[in-house]
Amino acid sequence: MFAEDIKGRVTNATTNKPAAGDEVVILSLAGGMEEAGHGKTDAQGRFTVSVPASNAPHLVRVIHQGVNYHAPAPEGTTSVDVTVWDAAKQVDNMIGEGRVVRILNAGPQQMEIAEMYILRNESNPPRTRMGEQSFEVALPDGAQVEEGMAAGPSGMPTNTAVSPTGKKNHYAFSFPIRPGRTQLQVTYKLPYNGSHDFTLETDMPLAELGVMLPKSMRFNTAGETFRPAADESGMSVFVAKSVSAGAKLKFSIAGEGTAPTGDQGAGSPASAEPGRPGGGLGAPIDAPDPLGGSRWYLIGTMAVVLAGGAFWLWRRSRSAPLQPSPDVINFSPVGARPGRAGGVPTATAQGSLLDAIKDELFQLETDRVQGTISQQEYEAAKRGLESLLRRQMKKQEYPQRA
Repeated sequence: MFAEDIKGRVTNATTNKPAAGDEVVILSLAGGMEEAGHGKTDAQGRFTVSVPASNAPHLVRVIHQGVNYHAPAPEGTTSVDVTVWDAAKQVDNMIGEGRVVRILNAGPQQMEIAEMYILRNESNPPRTRMGEQSFEVALPDGAQVEEGMAAGPSGMPTNTAVSPTGKKNHYAFSFPIRPGRTQLQVTYKLPYNGSHDFTLETDMPLAELGVMLPKSMRFNTAGETFRPAADESGMSVFVAKSVSAGAKLKFSIAGEGTAPTGDQGAGSPASAEPGRPGGGLGAPIDAPDPLGGSRWYLIGTMAVVLAGGAFWLWRRSRSAPLQPSPDVINFSPVGARPGRAGGVPTATAQGSLLDAIKDELFQLETDRVQGTISQQEYEAAKRGLESLLRRQMKKQEYPQRA
């Protein structure tokens, strides 16, 4: 069998020196996520890995101090450079850009809530914050954790563990917080009898803290800590600015309602201002004025417009067959129950669609790196694909009964 070499160099951005002795794994995306070859970086941080010749794209994984770093190697690529950072349990200059509490559904007996934390790691020298408890959150009494999701600076969402810390109502993410922006989300359920009082505690200063709820519900708070903001994605929004560490913010909600899905009330990608954060997880970390106009919570909103992703899938289906999904990014919902009675079996077109969406997200990142699409096309397609992904994961976890 013919072979080809994939070469590259790994740079440690913490020391600005070559990363010597790091493990390098080349993953083939031809027939699933399979290891095609592996090696180590030399004293100059360079590597050469021989892999079977193919027309498929690859993914280069570099393991540095226990943290995985990835770079795409599109079809025909023979040289890939990867940046890594040293890891530490604690790092300085961890900035809280925002936190959003989003009421997804409130019914007669329970409600479902998604909390998003938007962090910026500006450590100097830059380091990745990593440990069994890389970020700790406090949830309300009676919370039942459904799932955790995270997106690093690359913007690719992935399921991640959210585990009890041993301290009452405290849970921790085990996800590397790399230099740049990281977004962490935990979804949980609470008992509900028509109203609920919240007390949110903040362990770090926050530029803004927002609450989003269906328009059919009521929001109440004492004082002027929270101010109403412009409705977004068909939901009412209330925002508290410049929240200090240790603050306790109190508010209550009442009534019933369900958050609009991606194609009901979400803004169009075209409506987003050029160069500003949009509705997806992948807003560029150097986007200007990310907090201006109380629009930061759009970064963390999962329910965004569907049209962009649907168009992207349609366009690509006419031009090329889909490639299998890179399993390194696990999009399967935690605790998914796709095969329960009345639901959708695992081996259905729905599962194929999930795989297709994952493939397209990876291919979209590859197209961006290659410069074959404009930034505007990239942002619009990414928002739509992320919306479609979220909708399909929810359908798989909570399929409609016949």
